[in-house]
Formats: sequence, C-alpha cells, structure tokens
Amino acid sequence: MKPKPEHPVWIFVVFPAIAMLLGWGLRGYIGGGPFGALIPGCFVALSLSMLLGYRMETAAMAALFGAVGIGYGGDMTYGQTLGFLRESDTVLWGLLGCLVKGGIWGLFGGAVLGAGLTRDRYDVKTLTVAFVLTVAAFYVGIKLINDPKLIYFSNRLDKPRDESWAGLLFAAITFLGYLRYRGSAEAFAVPFRFALWGTVGGALGFSGGALWMVFGPQLPVPQQWIGWWKAMEFSFGLILGAALGYCAYLNRERLYVAGQEGETPPAAWGPVGVFFAFVATVFIAYPVVGGLLPEGIADSRTLSALLVRDLFRVLFGFVFFGGLCIILGLRSILAAWQIAVTLTVFHCVLDYVRDLDNPERFGYTLPVPVQLLILLIATGAVGYLTFRFQQGPQPIRRIYLLVLWACYAVACVRSFFLKDFFFPPEGESLLSVITQNHASLFFVHGTFTVSAIITTWFILRLGDSSDEAVTANSQHRR
Repeated sequence: MKPKPEHPVWIFVVFPAIAMLLGWGLRGYIGGGPFGALIPGCFVALSLSMLLGYRMETAAMAALFGAVGIGYGGDMTYGQTLGFLRESDTVLWGLLGCLVKGGIWGLFGGAVLGAGLTRDRYDVKTLTVAFVLTVAAFYVGIKLINDPKLIYFSNRLDKPRDESWAGLLFAAITFLGYLRYRGSAEAFAVPFRFALWGTVGGALGFSGGALWMVFGPQLPVPQQWIGWWKAMEFSFGLILGAALGYCAYLNRERLYVAGQEGETPPAAWGPVGVFFAFVATVFIAYPVVGGLLPEGIADSRTLSALLVRDLFRVLFGFVFFGGLCIILGLRSILAAWQIAVTLTVFHCVLDYVRDLDNPERFGYTLPVPVQLLILLIATGAVGYLTFRFQQGPQPIRRIYLLVLWACYAVACVRSFFLKDFFFPPEGESLLSVITQNHASLFFVHGTFTVSAIITTWFILRLGDSSDEAVTANSQHRR
C-alpha cells in the first residue's frame, strides 16, 4: 500500500469547495438540468480522490458515482421556487423550498458519492439492485406527494411545474436503506455520513445562497455588473463542497484504505459500446417519442394518458438514466471514466450547439450538420484523451485537468463567441458592447477564471506532493 497522504483540514475543505463552486457555476451557465450537474459532481469526486491518494481505478468509481449522484438533484425544478423570493409575502416559502430541495440534493448526492468512495465494500449485485430500487421509489414519491401537490414549492396558478423532490427523497432513503440491509454497519458508515453532511451542506448552500437574490438587489452596488442568480449558484457549490470535503476529512482513515483495496472492474469495451449506444438512443429518441405523444396529453386526466406520461417520465428521467450509467460503469473501468468525464463534456457541448438554433442567443446560427460535427469532434477528442490519460503517469491529475478546462473552454465559447463581440454595431467598441449589454460577464467569467486557476493549483500541488511522498517512502525503505 502506498504511503498515506497527509493534508490539513483546510485543504480538505477549501479544495472541494472551490472546485464545486466552479462546477456549480459552470453547470448553471453551460449545462443546466441533471446532466449539467454532472460537472460539480465529477469535480468534487476527483478532488476528494486526489486528497485521499486514491488509485486510478478507485478514483474512476468515485468520479462515476459522484457525477451521477450530484446529477440526480438536477432533476428538481426550482425556477419558480426562486421566483417566490422576489415577493415579500412569499419569500419565506421560497427559502423553505430552497432549504428542502437543497437538502435532498445533498442527501442523495452525498449518499451515492459515499458509496462510490467505498465501492469495494459492496458487491456489484447489491449496488445494481440498489439503483434499480431507486427508480421504483422515485416513482412512488412522485405519485404520493409531488403529483397531488400536497407540499408544492412552485406556482400553482401560473404554468405549474412537475416537481420531483419527494421522489428523490424516497429514492435516497431507499438507496441508503438497501445498503444498510445488505451490508455491515462499518460499510454503511461512509455513505450514511456523506448523506448527512450532504444534507446539511445542500440545505444551507441552497437556502443561504438564495439570500443573495433576496438582499442583493438592495445592495448599493451597480446591479448590472452582478448576477445574483450566479452568486446563488456559486454559494451553493461552495458550501456543499466544503461540507463534503469536511466529511472526507473526518473519515479520511477508512476512506484511504478503501481507495487502495478491493477489486476493480476490468478494462472491458463491451459496456463502453453499450453506454454510447444507450446515450445516442436516449438523446435521439427523446424528441421523437415526445413528438409522437397525442396532443393535449399533458393536461389529460384519463388513466391511459396518466400511464403514458408516467412511463415517459420514468424512462426518460435522469434517475433511470443515471442508475443505468452506474450499472454499466461498475462493469468496466473504461466505461466508468467515459461516463464521468466524456458524458459531462458531451452535454456541455450539446447544450451549446442546441442554442445555435436561436439567432438571438449568439447573433448567428449554424447548419445542423455543422452542429453535429462540432459535437462529434469535441466529444471524440475528450473521449480519446480520457482513455489515453489512463495509460500514463498521474492519470487522475491529467483527467481532472482535462474535464475542468474542457468545461471552462465551453463557457468561454458561450461567453465570447457572440456576433456583437466580433462585429460591434457601428459607432461602438468591443468594450462598450460588453459594459452596456454584458456587464455581468466580468463577475461571472472572472469568478470562473479565478476558481479554475485555484483548482488547477490544488491539482498540480497535490499531484507533486503525492509523487514526493512515494519517492520519500521508497528511499526510506531502502
């Protein structure tokens, strides 16, 4: 077993906090939804893997579980919940909704991340059944609480949204309950503790960050220069990342052992092929199947309409998608890395090319074949580099830098590849266009850049320290 890395508590807290601040900010900027939430999940899992000195194989499992686990929470709608913060008579209800949804986000994400960090404590069959059960529990929670709107954190009167927080709560409890049923108290300790710390960090992060949207507009600062929604996202990621990092510090002894022991899945190509085929099928079939549904089915209350809607919602929901991704990743180290890294970047680029159909977004459009070419080239390059980096030195460090700067690059494209920037209106300069129409870019992209540099510094520092620790230990034994 290689020498255990020793890091002070502040590094365990600050590194994942800054990494998740960046990931959460990028998620709301270039991703959105559960697939966008893969970004902070992947970042925080790789941060903890480096802090704990994980092997490349166990880091792959952590990244897989972390990305999908944090991605689950992105299934929840919260736009209208945040809208309550704008009115004095609904602000408390909005904050309560953020508290509940943030807590459930951290609960489920922390539980799955904790299971991934101690992957060797459960066999593949147990984890497979656990993720299958989450799909059923998710459906039950939706039908019992969310669909009847027993407790509803969106607007009942103006375009009411389909909420799913109760479904995710039921899924998280079922996941933890099955792990406890099938394993020992020792094995269950880490997923349970990460679930608790995730709940605290998620609840405080989302509701605390939402206070920027309540009090930010009243602060004596130029409002056009600050994006309070982005400030909320940055704060959410910062606090949740700090909570998960502190939990890792408290459990660093047993986590380090888990990161060095246990069997890892083979480098099988079969699950990789199934994964890419599955992703292609989902993203192609979703709009096709959605277009085939009868008109008005969304508002129909007949039994057949409800069954069709429920089936569509479950089969094309992220709980089903994410669970299947983990089941495939458990059977191949190659698939695990491709899901955690390549899928994350794939959706970032997909979100960009989708917006190219709207000329108002960037000031230009591109033909569909060009959009597909951009998507295929970017995804193929990241997938190939992810595979190659597994074969060389410092694989975790290099893969982490790859996904971090690939996501940052997509953010740069979204920020600066605008027609007005390349061809400013007559009589205006680039600076005037930015300050008049995109002033918040200084705050948003400045935060991206600073946090990306800080995260990179930690990645390089920890990689170098790990090398030195191994060398020193080898010389000492001689």
